[in-house]
Amino acid sequence: MSNGTRHHTHRLATSRLAWAGAGLLLLLAGCEAPRQAGQAPAPTAVRAGPATAEALAAALPASADSFTRGATVPVRQPMEGLEVNYATSNRRGAAFVQVVRPAQGDAPAAAAGEYTRWLDEVSTGARPGRRLNVVQEFTEPAGPGLRCAALEGSYGRQPVQSTFCVGTAGGHVLRLRVTMMRDAAPVADARAFLLQVARSLPAR
Repeated sequence: MSNGTRHHTHRLATSRLAWAGAGLLLLLAGCEAPRQAGQAPAPTAVRAGPATAEALAAALPASADSFTRGATVPVRQPMEGLEVNYATSNRRGAAFVQVVRPAQGDAPAAAAGEYTRWLDEVSTGARPGRRLNVVQEFTEPAGPGLRCAALEGSYGRQPVQSTFCVGTAGGHVLRLRVTMMRDAAPVADARAFLLQVARSLPAR
């Protein structure tokens, strides 16, 4: 094989590995890339008080920090509701916002329990191939007053950083997750994304 052919093959393999890593991140983060056909609908304001999952999902922004809104899909675990997916344009960062209904109707109590359950799940490596350690816990006071945990670790061999939050809005539980490849230059600002999402929703 000539030197030119070997160099071309090496570049092609490197490119494929980079895209495979990005695709793996999106898959493991449980998010979809934004749909390219058409644009996300404009957000709709929601009044404070009880609201439907559909109304709350519709209020979420079309973009937040470097993330663009993608598909909205139904979810059934750990509670039933809707999930709105987000991703960065280079596919190195993915996020989702879930608006779910608590089984017993007490959103604050359900949110507190879900935060504890989720923290235990992600920090104990409940899913094979994922190793994450909690580096900080904090509260985002804007909007629904999210309780959050920042984590660092790896998905397989890919170093990642992730932040998850739980809160309440319109009588529903909110579950948010931002996951990005850990690079020398930050892929996006997770706190800015969370703040913009929180401000789009009513408290409680």
